[in-house]
Amino acid sequence: MTNTRPIRSYLRDGLIIILLGLLIAYLGSFLYLSRVGMQKAEEFDMDSYYFTEPAWTQERQQMGETLCMLYWPLIEIDARYVSGMRPGIVHPVRLINDTQFTPPGNYPRLERSAFPSNSRD
Repeated sequence: MTNTRPIRSYLRDGLIIILLGLLIAYLGSFLYLSRVGMQKAEEFDMDSYYFTEPAWTQERQQMGETLCMLYWPLIEIDARYVSGMRPGIVHPVRLINDTQFTPPGNYPRLERSAFPSNSRD
């Protein structure tokens, strides 16, 4: 018997299997990390949970923010329809250029003059 199935269909099937595997890993890791965090939050009577231990080091905070950005769609679905809880470190608007946000620190404020200066005079 000869195989009449083209190679393109094997590649498509392989790609579908890989994408489904990645989707299952994404959902599974969110469920595991969020449920473990919710159990810890209940132990300490907290209103929010953390994906990592809430130790206030720069690395932990950065990891928590990264996970919150990565899982943002699932966090919203879970908070609205399932658990009602959100992670303690969530900054979704930092991805958007907010003109009213003032960054921390003493950065020089750059302003344009109201009237254009004519340097040829």
